[in-house]
Amino acid sequence: MARAAFLENSGRAARLWLAILRRLPYAPRDARLVVEQVMRMGVTSLPLVIVISLFIGAVTAVQVHYQFHGLIPDNYLGTAVSKFVIIESGPVLTALVLAGRVGAAIAAEIAAMKEKEELDALSVLDLDPLRYLALPRVLAGFIALPLLVILSCVFALVGGWLLARSSFGLTTETYVQGMRFLFSGFDVIVCLIKSFVFGGVVTFAGFHAGLKAGPGARGTGQAAMNAVVSASVWILVLDFVIIFLMY
Repeated sequence: MARAAFLENSGRAARLWLAILRRLPYAPRDARLVVEQVMRMGVTSLPLVIVISLFIGAVTAVQVHYQFHGLIPDNYLGTAVSKFVIIESGPVLTALVLAGRVGAAIAAEIAAMKEKEELDALSVLDLDPLRYLALPRVLAGFIALPLLVILSCVFALVGGWLLARSSFGLTTETYVQGMRFLFSGFDVIVCLIKSFVFGGVVTFAGFHAGLKAGPGARGTGQAAMNAVVSASVWILVLDFVIIFLMY
């Protein structure tokens, strides 16, 4: 039974993905809706992303110094921090944070609209809910998350620099030289690919969970929780898949 329910749910999700993709030609006409969603997801999430990124960089610097102190010179601390931040922690942790903030918000919003029969009202008025609700949010995820990840990586590197300079006595020049050592543009490409994929996963998981929401406040809360859980799981699974394929 559990396997049948999983397959049924996966089939519904796949059909929903295809239905949203078929509405891509409407995107230029609805650019205003996409921009509004980008502002809602990106700008409002910026303070949270900055604070978390600063501490991610600082924690990474502490762990690198603790694990490799006495084995490799501290000159390479910037190298390890930049590699880990760009390839892994920047896109993955930012996506997980957005899953809890954006994915849950989308699920609760769509569930509330379903509860109030606003989705049915749109259909009665001959307005396609997937075009006016799903497509702008999914496209906004594809746009907003890569931009947030870029800023996250920058502030994480700044957090590592502040910690290395204040606690480990590294000069700015030494830290920057370590960042430039073994730096690869391919790592940046992988980071952007991850963030692009994760952006679609977070927004789609929120919309899909909202559509499946049960009645009442309990159904809305359950939808928000399902959105966060499913998005988080898929982020980690796809993170492994992308790393395995790219490297």
